[in-house]
Amino acid sequence: MNLKKFAVRGIVILAVCVALCMFFSGTVRTITTPKVRLTTARRGKLEERIDLSCKLVFADTEEIRYELPEDMTLTIVRVNTREGYTVSEQDAVIEAKVANFEQLRKQYQDAYDAASEALMTLENKNRDVRVSRRDQTYADAWFALRDARRGAVDAKLAMDSQLGREGLELEGEGYPEGASDALKGAIDAWREAQAALDAAQSAMDEASRYSVDEAVWSYITEQREQQQKRDEAEEHLRQLVSLNDAARSICAPREGYIAELNVKEGDTYDGSQPLYKLTLPDAMPVLRADISDVSRTITEGMDAAYNADSYDAIETEIVSVGTDAQGKRYADIELTRQLIKARGSVYTMLQEETTMTLIYRAREATSLVTTSAVRGSGDDRYIFVTEENTAAFGGKTLRLHKLPVKVLGEYGGTTSLQDDVTYYSIAYGEDRAVSDGDAVMEYLN
Repeated sequence: MNLKKFAVRGIVILAVCVALCMFFSGTVRTITTPKVRLTTARRGKLEERIDLSCKLVFADTEEIRYELPEDMTLTIVRVNTREGYTVSEQDAVIEAKVANFEQLRKQYQDAYDAASEALMTLENKNRDVRVSRRDQTYADAWFALRDARRGAVDAKLAMDSQLGREGLELEGEGYPEGASDALKGAIDAWREAQAALDAAQSAMDEASRYSVDEAVWSYITEQREQQQKRDEAEEHLRQLVSLNDAARSICAPREGYIAELNVKEGDTYDGSQPLYKLTLPDAMPVLRADISDVSRTITEGMDAAYNADSYDAIETEIVSVGTDAQGKRYADIELTRQLIKARGSVYTMLQEETTMTLIYRAREATSLVTTSAVRGSGDDRYIFVTEENTAAFGGKTLRLHKLPVKVLGEYGGTTSLQDDVTYYSIAYGEDRAVSDGDAVMEYLN
C-alpha cells in the first residue's frame, strides 16, 4: 500500500515538474525574445503630395477699348463691376460722359451758326452772280485736284515712314522682299492715292479749256469755304451728342469675367488704353502655382486637389505648364465650378491665395511598404523578412532574414521598392535591437 502511494506521489511530482519546466521555458523565452510587428507590402503606385499656394489669374483675355474721335475724352461717372465679377452681354459695365460736353457743344454750335450766317451774307451780296455749268465743272475739278494732291502727299509720307522702319526700299512694281502687312498696306494706299491724283489732274486739264470770271471764282471759293466750315461744325455736333449718349452706358460685348479694370470713377479716358479686360468666350480663369522650387517634374494632366473642412476633396488637374516673364516656372490648375463654390467666388479667390495639393503618382506599380520597415541608408537598404518555425514545446517561432532591397521613392510614411516583396511577412517596430538570424516574437496586440 505504501509503495502504491509512493508511486502516485512520484507521478504527481513528475507532472508538476514537467508543467513548471514548460511554464518557465515559455516565460523565459517570452521575456528574452525581441518583439516585432509584422506587415506585408502591397502593389500600387507611390503617391507624393505637394502643397502649393496658388494665385487666380485670367490667362485668356481680350482688351476692351472705347473708340473716341480725335481730341475727345470721357469722364468716368460710374463703374458697375469689379475684377472677378461676371458680366452678361449688354450689361452696363461703365457709365461715362464726354468731358466738357456743354462747352464743346456751344463751341460747335457757334461755329455752325457763324458759317451759316456767313453763307447767308455771301448769297445776299452775290445775288447777281450767275454760276454756269462750265464754271461749276472747273471748280469741282480744281478742288478735287487740290484734295488729291494732299492725299497723295500724306500717303507718300506714311509709306516712306514705314519703309524706313523696316529698312527697305520700294523699287518698281510689287512689294520689297520681306515687307510686312503694314508696309504692303501703306504701299497700296500710296498707289491708290497716286491713281486718284492722276485722274484728278486729267479732269483739271480738261476743265482748264474754259476760263472763269474772277468775281464768279471768288464767290465759288468763298461759298465752298463756308459750306465746309458749316459741314464740319455740324459733323462735330453730331459726333459729340451721339458719343455722349452712347457713353452713358458702355456695355459688355459678351458674357465673361472682368479680368482687369483700368478706370475708376472720376478718371479721364482718352481711348489710348483698354477700359477693361474681359475673358475670351468659354475661357475660365486658372490657379497659377509657382513651381520653380519643386524638384519633381510637373507635367500637364497631373492631378491636383483642394481640401476644405466642409467639402470632400475636390479633384482637378494641371492644364498647362510654362515660364513667366521673370523666368519662373509655373503650373496652371483648372478652376472648376465646384472649386469656385467651395471658395465662395472668383472675386474672393482674387483677394487671397488658394492652397492646392499636386498629386504625383509613379508611372508603374511597385511594392509599397511602411517606411519604418525599410532599414539602412544610401544604396545599402534592406528589410527583415520572417521565417516561421515550431518551437520544441509547441508555439510559433519567427526567425529574421535580411533581404536587400532597392528603394525607388519615399513619401508620407510609405516607401516604394523595386523588388516584389508582397509575398513576405516583414518585421518592423521591434522593442530592442535585432539582427540577421535572430529569433523574434510577434506583438500580440
